[in-house]
Amino acid sequence: MEYVSGPIWSPQGFWRGHIGFEDGVIVEVGKGRAKENVAEGIILPTFVNAHTHIVDYVVPVDLSLSLAEVVAPPDGLKYRVLGQTPLEKQRRAVSYISECMLRKGISAFSDFREGGVEGSAVLSSAQGARPFIMGKTRRPRFDKEEVLEILKVADGIGPSAISDWDYEELRELADLVRSKGKAFALHCSERVREDLDKVLDLEPSYLIHMCQATDGDLEVCAQEGIPIVVCPRSNMFFGMPTPLRRMIEAGVVVALGTDNAMISFPDMFIEMEFAGRLLRSQGMSRLDCVMSMATANGRKIINESPLIEFDPGSPCDLMVVREHGGDPVTDVILRTAGQDPLLVCAGRERRGLP
Repeated sequence: MEYVSGPIWSPQGFWRGHIGFEDGVIVEVGKGRAKENVAEGIILPTFVNAHTHIVDYVVPVDLSLSLAEVVAPPDGLKYRVLGQTPLEKQRRAVSYISECMLRKGISAFSDFREGGVEGSAVLSSAQGARPFIMGKTRRPRFDKEEVLEILKVADGIGPSAISDWDYEELRELADLVRSKGKAFALHCSERVREDLDKVLDLEPSYLIHMCQATDGDLEVCAQEGIPIVVCPRSNMFFGMPTPLRRMIEAGVVVALGTDNAMISFPDMFIEMEFAGRLLRSQGMSRLDCVMSMATANGRKIINESPLIEFDPGSPCDLMVVREHGGDPVTDVILRTAGQDPLLVCAGRERRGLP
């Protein structure tokens, strides 16, 4: 059995202890330092990157274009480039980016994947972090046969936004996806505020962005138990700050994602640092909530039981990062970006120290 020791994260705060594991499973959890350790430092659950478009890594950045000109279907820049990119090149991007994510402590990611059935299947090339595939139809219209084929390889369907669709077709899509027990999620109120009542009538599993949401919108999401995934770096790139403090104060379950890989490399430590600085600029003095955004709340998005504690018998999904001598929360959120964890264990997958 192998051991790691140091401050251990839980939703109630950090406590000093050790974790013993073997064969991808946690065997022992206790207080104090183990005698022999493969790594010592701050012990965290692996991250879930709750919203990505990782194949966008092949798309060149054009700073002259607006958000709509870059990402709006079906003729935005990314759709044109992806349509011209061979599937083999897309698979190589998936393999590379998924490995990079695992090395940065991300064990799973939820990807809104363009390109119909073939596009969703490309994510099977992931070599590191495991994909939770949110497929998309080739065009923003309802085609029952296409949707059923996508759902054979995808975990759900993630249309771009309500404004891109005929509403009744979108309702048919949502009904079909839910009838198959799959996830249904939407980008919402990113560039402009959208009618939240119409969005929630579709019974989404969660929403993405909500940059233009009103206080009333956020309160409804909290009351209805609809999580929101935020992507602060991506939205700020296009001049749309995320109302992160208002979301937290409204009681919304907030998860963190990195969005389009062409403008935001999928590194959750960088995203956490940006979210922490954004919250400070919005007047929040504590940043503990950012830890949950990247761990427990992200697991809700991919339909995994939220990680509450490290328990014997549970999968060994953990990482160890360097301590910098300060409070572990600030060490992780503000002083870890740019560094690789000392050790990452995602079940039997392992990166970092031998």
